[in-house]
Amino acid sequence: MTEMLPRTLVPAALALLLSGCAGAGRFVQGIFRERPPAPLDSMSVASDARIDSNGYVVGSFVGEGTRSAVHLLSSDTGFIASLLRRYRPSLGSGAELWRSLARARTVTLAPAGRRRMTTGVPKFDHALVGGPAGHTSVTPTTIMVHGSTCGWRGAQAEIIVVDDHRAQDPGLRGPVLGSFTPPAPAGSTDGDWEFRLREPVAEPGGALADELITRTTQAMDSTLGTKLRPRSLRPPGDLRREINTLADIDAADVISYRPAPGAVRYAVSLRERRITDQGDTLMAATVMSWDSTGAWKQVIFNPTVVALRRGRLAPYGGLRRSLFWRRLQPISDFGFQRDNLWMEQVDVRDGSVLWGIIQPRGNVVVAAAELEGPCR
Repeated sequence: MTEMLPRTLVPAALALLLSGCAGAGRFVQGIFRERPPAPLDSMSVASDARIDSNGYVVGSFVGEGTRSAVHLLSSDTGFIASLLRRYRPSLGSGAELWRSLARARTVTLAPAGRRRMTTGVPKFDHALVGGPAGHTSVTPTTIMVHGSTCGWRGAQAEIIVVDDHRAQDPGLRGPVLGSFTPPAPAGSTDGDWEFRLREPVAEPGGALADELITRTTQAMDSTLGTKLRPRSLRPPGDLRREINTLADIDAADVISYRPAPGAVRYAVSLRERRITDQGDTLMAATVMSWDSTGAWKQVIFNPTVVALRRGRLAPYGGLRRSLFWRRLQPISDFGFQRDNLWMEQVDVRDGSVLWGIIQPRGNVVVAAAELEGPCR
């Protein structure tokens, strides 16, 4: 006969079993709980642009739109070289290709019409842009390849697209992510997200915006205080911050975005003066994401500092990074009911400006291209 546990041990055994189950439940919840991704130090040129085996231009491009057209950019020299080798072979190859492009300054290519099988010109099939208002179906009209005095460094492809004027399209204005995809397999249909309007998100009110900036300021100063020791930083006495303007110094961009359906978070791009104990004036910058309660804290770009001398920004000492971020805007993502973050990154070391798009869920650079630089 199997021995029974003494009655005095039954409650203890049951409590131990229940505590073990609770611990296992907390462990499982911990595995699936969303955690902030690792922060980025900077954006660099990023591209998945290419010409497929059938001659279609595919990939993601960063750009900006007006009422009449969108200008999409790529600094991907592999993509640029493949365009020119395929459609302007007379320019040569290797180093001669870049010298020929520099002499020509701009080479213009006229794309084929949608779904036409014309040979000798770039082809496009599904062409969309995602912006602040949603997704818009577009038609590429011109590809301009710009040369550079530095050879391949600074070369740029610019694709101009216009609205297809479909009734449900939200328009072209503002920063955008362009997406070109190859023809779909026979029998397949376009996803219902293709012409989706972006769900509006309420902007943070004055009190919440101030709280978000305060949180970001404290987190930025704490990180910089550790990195810059033994130097100390303090805000200037005359600090007057501008919010959501075009100012670079003593300014903050505070925007709301959707990380997932039904959820709202807030991104802050901060650029503020700080004074060192030696009397140097610096500008500190970072980009962070929060929820309304402060329970979610995400660093998108690690804090950095640059020197401010006579109203001009310059690298500070021997610090490797000399960056700041501005013009933060939410734009509609493709295939998911969530937003990307569009912004400019400025490097005061060489004057370069990158247009870039971050997917904040993983701090992933979706696309980035050089708008301005020392070779342009």
